[in-house]
Amino acid sequence: MITRRQFVSAAAGAAACAFVPKARAAGYDLIVKGGRVIDPSVGLDAVRDVAIAAGKIAAVEPNITGETAATIDARGKIVTPGLIDIHTHAARSKEGPPLALQD
Repeated sequence: MITRRQFVSAAAGAAACAFVPKARAAGYDLIVKGGRVIDPSVGLDAVRDVAIAAGKIAAVEPNITGETAATIDARGKIVTPGLIDIHTHAARSKEGPPLALQD
């Protein structure tokens, strides 16, 4: 079972590498299937599969097949790099709000 942290780490560079050719024909560590991949930096907003091999994005394509150690069904979900969790408890101290604004 893959953890959320592992998934986010693996998917973080997916859209940035949207046009990188496959690293190998088969044998991925993970394939994220059918998620809506969004990366404004390359103008990508489409349903794609994301293949990960050796901790790096190996392919982002409409339908990736091949052997994989794990598969995540991302249908109906968004796969995108660079999201920031803005939830914080910093406002509970005097220094909290200015510190949060600096971030």
